[in-house]
Amino acid sequence: MSTFERKMKILGGILNLFRRSSRISPDRLDFAQTKNIVVINNKRLGDFLFCTPAIRALKDANPAVKIMAVISPKNKGLIADCPYIDSVMYMEESVFSSIKIGCLLRKYRPELGIIFHSKNPYGFIVLTCAGVYCLLKHYFGNEKKVLLSVCDASVIGGRFPPVKNNLELVGTLGVRITGKDMFYPSPVGPKSGSGKSVGIQLGASGVGRYFPTETAAIVVEEIARKNPEYTFHLFGNPAERHLSTDFFRHLDEEFKSNVVDHIGKTSLQELAERINNVAVLITPDTGCLHIATALRTKTVGLFLAKQPNASIPQQDAELHQVLYAADYSGGTLETASKSKLSTIPAEDIVKMVARALS
Repeated sequence: MSTFERKMKILGGILNLFRRSSRISPDRLDFAQTKNIVVINNKRLGDFLFCTPAIRALKDANPAVKIMAVISPKNKGLIADCPYIDSVMYMEESVFSSIKIGCLLRKYRPELGIIFHSKNPYGFIVLTCAGVYCLLKHYFGNEKKVLLSVCDASVIGGRFPPVKNNLELVGTLGVRITGKDMFYPSPVGPKSGSGKSVGIQLGASGVGRYFPTETAAIVVEEIARKNPEYTFHLFGNPAERHLSTDFFRHLDEEFKSNVVDHIGKTSLQELAERINNVAVLITPDTGCLHIATALRTKTVGLFLAKQPNASIPQQDAELHQVLYAADYSGGTLETASKSKLSTIPAEDIVKMVARALS
């Protein structure tokens, strides 16, 4: 047993001691009479969007229930005027922040708490301090399965995409699943793009999954050479500005005026508006892909390998195309390149974009 697991075992005993007198299983919770729910997903942007179908199912099953979302401060501005979410709080990954948020939530007397994704043990501390009767948890496939004894029900991920696992979790309450479509939790205007714009996300959660800048430059040149009226929009967060510099270093001078660089220059809401209005988005597995999926923007997704639990779009299959790096490397991804996506040929990405634009 590791030191971390030993600490979690001790903490589990403490949390169970606090929860012993009031906890109930989901089959005994009268969901139709539930007044307040806390949902926790304080990880990355895409992780929150994965749980939106489950949040919709909860609200559809009990329109009177108040849903309070606890998310990461990095996602400030993500939730606003959402018909499925009544209030939002921001939690850091720390014991102090967890106790503080839990104590603030306690005054609402939430009956149900759901951890869709949160670094252990912080979500458990929040919900124990909040005094929930029923606690549900989705364990991601790569997550250590600790504090299981504190859960009143759980779903172990790893076999299916996160959207499906989150829906299975709320299904333990007897909630009817109303669909798997994600939604963007802030109002976004109607699509008004010209149909002649291509979005490009260069970065991802790890260097090995970046869209190689030299490949991206070739893609832009090939498309712009045949369609000089097209514009290309670079998206990304402030930490990815160096990718913009590298991209323009590879790009032929002739086509630089076709590119608009938004990297590190947009709020989350502005990013969503721009993604909503490109004709197609080329992107690795990252937040921009999931925003596009929620907003029904066409995508060409760049993934490492086919996996049953991958986060490829689970809705509107006709809008989304996926290329897998492993298909071009004999099933292996051993490469000297910084990005394992470098095995995907630029010409195949161009073909996918042309198909989407047509």
